[in-house]
Amino acid sequence: MPVSRRHFLGLTAAGTVLGAAGCSACPVPPAGPFRPRAEIVPASAAAAVFVAEGVIAAPGDRGPFTIAELLAAPSFFVAHRGSGDNWPEHTMRAYQSSVDAGLKAIEVSVSSTREEVLVCHHDLNALRLTGIDLTIPRASYAAVESLRNDARAWLGPATPLEPIPLLTDVLDAFAATHVIFLEDKPGTNADEILELLENYPNAREHIVWKQPASSPGHDLAAARGYTTFGYMTSREKERVAELSPGVDVLGVHHTAPEAMIREMVGTGKPVAAWEVHRRSEHARLLNLGVRGFICSNIRNVLHLDAPRMEDSFADGRRGTGDLPWAADAVWDEQPSFVDGAVRISSRETSGYVLGSMAESVNVPEWELEFELRWPERVPAGRNGAGVAFGQDGDGPYRAGDPRSVVGYHLDFTADGTLTLYRQDGGTSPAVSLAHVSSPAPVPGEWVALVVAMSPGRIAARRAGGGSQTWTAESDDIRYGGAWLSLLKNYIAGPPVEFRRVRLREPSAKDGCSAVG
Repeated sequence: MPVSRRHFLGLTAAGTVLGAAGCSACPVPPAGPFRPRAEIVPASAAAAVFVAEGVIAAPGDRGPFTIAELLAAPSFFVAHRGSGDNWPEHTMRAYQSSVDAGLKAIEVSVSSTREEVLVCHHDLNALRLTGIDLTIPRASYAAVESLRNDARAWLGPATPLEPIPLLTDVLDAFAATHVIFLEDKPGTNADEILELLENYPNAREHIVWKQPASSPGHDLAAARGYTTFGYMTSREKERVAELSPGVDVLGVHHTAPEAMIREMVGTGKPVAAWEVHRRSEHARLLNLGVRGFICSNIRNVLHLDAPRMEDSFADGRRGTGDLPWAADAVWDEQPSFVDGAVRISSRETSGYVLGSMAESVNVPEWELEFELRWPERVPAGRNGAGVAFGQDGDGPYRAGDPRSVVGYHLDFTADGTLTLYRQDGGTSPAVSLAHVSSPAPVPGEWVALVVAMSPGRIAARRAGGGSQTWTAESDDIRYGGAWLSLLKNYIAGPPVEFRRVRLREPSAKDGCSAVG
C-alpha cells in the first residue's frame, strides 16, 4: 500500500508512534507495557512519494520544468542558495548538484561588480564566504573572480573551495530547463538583469523575480511579464494585507508567527517558506498550508540518503541531516572536525542533531556507543556533556531547554557522574531518572559510553578496567523516538569532542539482559 507524504511526515517528523513488539531474542517475552516506538518509513519509499507527487523530478528527468508546472504541484521545493547545508552555497557545484538530485527550482542571488558584471553571491561583502573583506559592488570583477567560496566552517574541512559564478553561466546552464528564483540582492540592478534576460528564450516561463514584498523592483519585473515572489519577515506581520496584492507568490521565514503564516496562506496565493533545514520544519509548515519550501538541506528533508549506522566524522564532511542547535547560518556555532572526531566549542549550551544516523535502527531495542573527551581540561563543577536519544523528531534538543523536542539525555559530568534525564514538552524541567558515580574523567583521555534502549528500560553504562562497569538505568517508557543528538551542557569552554558514534542491535544475550 503506497505511503502518502502527509502520512510519513506525521510518522517520521512529527513523532507518531506505534506499540512496540517484545524482544524476539528472549525465550520468554517480557511483560508489558512497552514504550511507544516510531514507525520508520525507509528512505527510498519516502523519497518515492515526493517523486510520485511531482514535488521533485524522477531520476533521469531533466525537464524542462516551468513555473506553471512547479506551482501546479501539491507542493514544491526550491534549493535555497543551491542547498547550502549540502554544498557550498551559491556556487555552480551547488546549483548543479541540486538539479542532479531532482530539484526543479533553484534560488540565485545576484550582485554587480564595479563594472556592472553580474555575479551570484548572497552577501554584498565577501568576508563570510571567502575570508576576504571585499564589498562586491565597489570591487573590480578581476578581484571578485580571484576569490573562492570557502564553506569549510559550515560543511567540514573536506569541502572544496569554489569560485563565485557569473550570472550568465548560471542562466546558460539552467534558464531553459529549470525554474530560477532570481533575486537582485542590493536592489539596484533590476534594469541590467531584466535586459540580460531578454537574451534567453522563454525566460518568463522559468524566471521568478524574487525580492522583499515591498520592493519597487516587482513592478518593473511584472511590467515585463515575469512572475514575482515577494517575501516578508516578522517585521511585516502587520502588513500582510497591504503587501500581498503586489506579488504573485508570497514568501515567509519559517520562524514567522503562526498567525502571520496562516494569514498569508489565507490570501489564496502560493506561499513558500525559507530557509527550511529540518524535516520537522517542513512538516510543521506543510500543516499550516505552506506549499513551497526554499530548502537548505534537500538531501535530508527529501530523504535522498539512507541513514547511517555510524558517524562520518572522519570524512571531514558534515553528514546529511547533521545540524547544530542554531542552523540558520550561524556559522560560528557549527562543530568542527578534528582527527576523526567532532568538536563542540559553542559559547552556549548546545546540541548537534545527528540526522544522518536517525531512523537507522528499526528494531525494538538498540545500543548507541560513543566516545567522549575534553581535550584541554574538564569543565568546572558538575558541568558535563553527553547524548540525547529517543527524540521524537529532528528539532533542536538542548539539555534543560523547554523549547527542545521531547526525549531522553545522558549527562556525563566532570566528576564522573552519569545521569539519565527525561525531557518533556512545555515548561517542565528535565526529570532525573537515574544516576551512578564513576571515576572522574582525565583531560585528553577518551571515555567509552553506551546508551541502551529496550521496550521496557533505558540504561547508560561506562566500562572501566577489567570487568568493572558503572550503570544507571530506569524503567521509564514514555518516549521511543528515532533521533539523537550530541550535547554540550554548559556555557562557554572548554570544548568537548565525540567520536566513534555507532548504533547497533544487541546480540540475543545482550538483548535479554537489557530488558531484564
